[in-house]
Amino acid sequence: MWKTFTLLLTCFICLLTLTGKAQFSAKTSSPFEGTASKIVKLYPNPATTRIYFELQNNNEQIYDLIVFNFLGKRVDQVKNISGKTPLDLGAYYSGVYIFQLRDRQGNLVESGKFNVVK
Repeated sequence: MWKTFTLLLTCFICLLTLTGKAQFSAKTSSPFEGTASKIVKLYPNPATTRIYFELQNNNEQIYDLIVFNFLGKRVDQVKNISGKTPLDLGAYYSGVYIFQLRDRQGNLVESGKFNVVK
């Protein structure tokens, strides 16, 4: 039991570390260059039944969206998102979720978190 808890905690910490690095390194090369611009805007946050992922600045690229629960388990994946994409939260439980936005080559472009409240 203790080993399982330790493994889950380690996975969660790794995901949080990757999330922070992806948000920083995706847009800036120096902490002195200013605030990084986001590729995707999500709303409403917190959400209850549906959340929208909207690409910013007329971004014409196509991405994949991967959603992980708080323990790091992949719970959803939406391929080929572009423009404004709704995500139905009917099968989601209340809690914090981490998302990753990946380009067509599988490179991590942006990540973040959102909250589901039911």
